[in-house]
Amino acid sequence: MLLEIKDMHVHYGNVAALKGISIEVGEGDFVTLIGSNGAGKSTTLRAISGLDHPSAGVIVFDGKRIEQMSPDKILKLGIAHVPEGRRVFKDLSVKENLLLGAFVRNDEEEIKKDLEAIFLHFPILQGRKNQSARTMSGGEQQMIAIGRALMSRPKLLLLDEPSLGLAPVIVQEISRILVDINKQGVSIVLVEQNAELALELAQHGYVLETGTIALDGEAKSLMDNDHVRKAYLGI
Repeated sequence: MLLEIKDMHVHYGNVAALKGISIEVGEGDFVTLIGSNGAGKSTTLRAISGLDHPSAGVIVFDGKRIEQMSPDKILKLGIAHVPEGRRVFKDLSVKENLLLGAFVRNDEEEIKKDLEAIFLHFPILQGRKNQSARTMSGGEQQMIAIGRALMSRPKLLLLDEPSLGLAPVIVQEISRILVDINKQGVSIVLVEQNAELALELAQHGYVLETGTIALDGEAKSLMDNDHVRKAYLGI
């Protein structure tokens, strides 16, 4: 198992954001976390990447316990996090933003190859690689954020609301790219408010409700679950 979370609790002051969740992600898996706002989805990703530390529980990645590690050490182990909000460096060029994703690496020739691979995934970025990131659209900035994460050569990619605020055609393009990335062997954990999209993309899903896991199973079976259909799919 690539990632194992066991009985994880996270508190913000006296408020319990996560109340003993357990999640597994295998090598090459595409897993989604769905649930309403405040259910604990983003907190789960932040705990995995080291931005928040659990108050109890264990996170094991690739055989190593990481729940108290710093984000930079977790990144070096192979976990890249694309947070909500397309947080690009707007005064830097597209290319400079992407290269920042490789700051933990020193294999210059391989970095060049990976940069070219990013441009194959996102051709629109190649044609505008020397432009300031602030001149790019929201969808293009999301592509930069995902590309920057991939430049670290992650084993596990964490994505928080990548479709938020984007036009449907851009959402479809990013969805296609995520499937391609997963097929190349990168495991993915996707947090997505669009539950139908998330369950279409993923192989396995977890439904979070008020800091606990209410349901989990194959994505297709969750799409047929009456509670999921009524609460999250609007059916």
